[in-house]
Amino acid sequence: MSSIAAYGPPFPEGLTQDPDKQRYHGTDSYFLEAYEQLSTLASDPVRFAYEHAMLLLKPDAVASRSIERVIEWLREANFRIVAVRRLRMRRESVRALWHYQLNRATPQRCLLADALCEQSDSLVILARRTEPVDVPATVALSVNKGPADPARRRPGQLRARLGDFGFLLNLVHASDEPADLVRELGILLDHRERRALIGQALANTDQQDQTTTIAQALYAAHPPHDLDFIASTRRLTRTVRDLLATTALPDEVRRALGHTLTLTTSEPASWAPLVNVIWSADLPLTGWDFIVVGSHAVALSRPRYGQLLGGADPGRWRSLATVAAS
Repeated sequence: MSSIAAYGPPFPEGLTQDPDKQRYHGTDSYFLEAYEQLSTLASDPVRFAYEHAMLLLKPDAVASRSIERVIEWLREANFRIVAVRRLRMRRESVRALWHYQLNRATPQRCLLADALCEQSDSLVILARRTEPVDVPATVALSVNKGPADPARRRPGQLRARLGDFGFLLNLVHASDEPADLVRELGILLDHRERRALIGQALANTDQQDQTTTIAQALYAAHPPHDLDFIASTRRLTRTVRDLLATTALPDEVRRALGHTLTLTTSEPASWAPLVNVIWSADLPLTGWDFIVVGSHAVALSRPRYGQLLGGADPGRWRSLATVAAS
């Protein structure tokens, strides 16, 4: 155990190789609560976090009917699902989960992320590697998941397999390192839910069939969506026109909707004024078509700001393991 500060207990060694992450997570209530509980359930909590990877399948994975392809990819990548739970994300969990990245996000991106995560329940999966690997399971899964930016994905990565729906609609999230797995379990699940999920993982039985069963229940409860920008603009146009024809609206809202609708073209950015009118007037149009159009139309990031914490770094894990072994 290495001491990092007087504001929290000594940070457990073996959960991250990032000193900044040790400092931030070491005083993070989500991490502290989840790690303390994990310590009461697993004889070696660090080993548990090292050997398991966490994958969150978001509502866009449900809408696009992608869960079975995720299951198939995990099997091909030598991961076995050992625990699964259905959950509903809220605004607070969105902010907490991506707290160390959202400093670079625009307010519009945060609003879209809120709307996205409210469209349906999500799935959280814990998986174990079926063959030895020289980095934590989280690191192996996170790197092979692929980045959010479609232009940076490589063939064979999970997000490349699932398709290009833009930066925000990336369908899945994976914990970067063992420390992130612990913290994110603390965010996504309450005390009882975590105990059930960790207990299921400790039993180390294959949960692929259970995951498929939950996927089918989600599909039955929530209709599919193509997540296609052009198709969504056509449907959103019809919806706005229907709203103008059938709903009593303040004159200034009616004028703004009509005007911004005339400005739209096939260029994604041309839809930003309409998206902003819908937001500012608090109109009931924030379903999938709005989310898809908005995620292509508005600026999502403020690149002049740095990211607080980096992602998975397998090279650093391997180099430090080599030093420790020598």
